[in-house]
This record gives sequence, C-alpha cells and structure tokens, in this order.
Amino acid sequence: MSVPSCEAPPIIPRRWLAVAAVLFTVAIWANFLVTAGGVIGAGFGVVELGFLRAAVCTAALSPVLWRIGLYPKGLEFWRFLVMVLGASISFMFVMPMAFRYAPAADSGVFAPGMMPLWVAALSWMFLGERINRLRLVGFALIATGVLAVGGWEAISNAGDGAWRGYILFASSSLFFSCFAIAQRGSGLTALEATAMISAWSLPIAAIAALAWGADFTTVSVEAIAWTVIAQFSSGVVAIVTFAYAINRLGASKAAAFIALTPAVVALASDLFLGEPARPLTWIGIAVVSIGVLIASGAVGRRDATT
Repeated sequence: MSVPSCEAPPIIPRRWLAVAAVLFTVAIWANFLVTAGGVIGAGFGVVELGFLRAAVCTAALSPVLWRIGLYPKGLEFWRFLVMVLGASISFMFVMPMAFRYAPAADSGVFAPGMMPLWVAALSWMFLGERINRLRLVGFALIATGVLAVGGWEAISNAGDGAWRGYILFASSSLFFSCFAIAQRGSGLTALEATAMISAWSLPIAAIAALAWGADFTTVSVEAIAWTVIAQFSSGVVAIVTFAYAINRLGASKAAAFIALTPAVVALASDLFLGEPARPLTWIGIAVVSIGVLIASGAVGRRDATT
C-alpha cells in the first residue's frame, strides 16, 4: 500500500510563477525602450546612453566576470567577436540613434517584433534549422505587420526622416539576433555571456566618449537614475526572469510572450512620453503579435518534417 505524500502543494503553482516571470520580462523590455526614447529626447546622447549601460551591467555582473574571465576558456574567436560586436553595437549605438528619428511607440514592432524573423533566417542559413509551413505563415504575418507600420510611413512621410529610425530599429534587432545565434553552442549561460559582453563594451564606449565627447550635465539626476534602473533591469534582471520562464514553460511558449512587447511599448509611450500610437501602428502591432504567436510554435502542431 502506497503511503500518501505529506508534502503540501505550493501556494502558487510554478507555472503561474513562470507566467508572472515572463510578463515581468516583457514589462522590463518595454520600460527599456520607452525610457531610452524618453532620455534621448530629453538631452541624453547616444554615447552617454551606451557608456551608462556598459558601466552599469559590468558593475552588476562583476562577480560572474571574475569567475569566467574576459575571454572564457574554450570560446571560439568568431563567436566571441560576433557576440561582443552584435550585442554592444545593437544596444549601445544603433538602438539609441534610432530614437532620434522615430517615435518610441514604433520601437516595439521593429525591435522585438522583428527579432523572430532575423533569428529564423540566421538559424536557417547557418544552423540548418528547418521551418515548417505554419511557422512560415507566422513569419509572413510579422513582415506584413512591420511593413504596415514602417513601410507605409516611410512612403507617406518620406520627408520627416522617420524611415531612418525604422531601419535602425530593425538593424539593432538584426545585430542582437547575430549575438543570439553565436551564443548558441558557446557553452556560456545568459548571465555569463552578458557579463563578457558588458566588460568588452565598456572600453568601446570609453573610446567613443573620448572621440565624440560625453556630457551628463545636460540631463537631470532623475533621468540618469531612471536610466540606470532601466539598463540594469534589461541587462541583468530580465535575463534571469526570462531564463526562469523558459525552464518552466519551454522556449516556444515563453518566447510567444514577446508578442506583448509592442503593445506595451505603444501604450507606455502614449501614457508617459505623450507619443500616441497611430491607428496604423495598432494594426501593425496586432498583426505582428499574431505572427509571433504562430512563428514561436505556441500555436498549432509542430512538424519537423515540413
């Protein structure tokens, strides 16, 4: 006769904790995009923002860096180069520069919204990953949603330069996707990879500051403090919470929640930056969100043979 277990069930099911973790991750990413757009518009320069991110993440992850070293043992040089350049260029220079031309409300569609497209294309080209027909439909919806926001805007308002911001947002997403592809098989955890990248990004940011100058006196103390929190959250906390969600929910289901980021960014930009999203933007967000849900594998049956 079996003895009944005396272990009490958890007060909160682990699945719900994982859902809460991934929703918290989405909120952090949205906060990063909105904060970056706000401080760039309030006097922060691209160099200042990049230097602050590198310094904050390096300091926070210094114990991890001390353990793995500046160049982790066994890491292939090409992976090291792609990881450092892909992540540092994306968040330190390209993303902040985009906010000079395009509103923060559109960043969610072109940055996290485009990432599944880039990752899928790079995985197909360099990792030999096969993509089934249903996921291809999802990727097509993502492309359609992005074009609905950026393509039409670029054509109808070519004179205001917003199309430059859209290209930069998409390029930033591409660079970070290159990092993600190189990180696969590197043997480094997410925190270890971030620690290494932050450490090497700091001298890059310092050289940029010496070349073009860096002036923090034009920005309020409140803006600097809020930026530090946003950079620490996106560069450290979000990695931990998203990794926890992936372990509990699975990669596809956790990644599907990225679809919420564009909507949260658009809403937060309206509330906090006074940048209301256009109706066309909301249509693009809806289409991209549905596309990400399908492309992530969270909708429909996976078929490895098609």
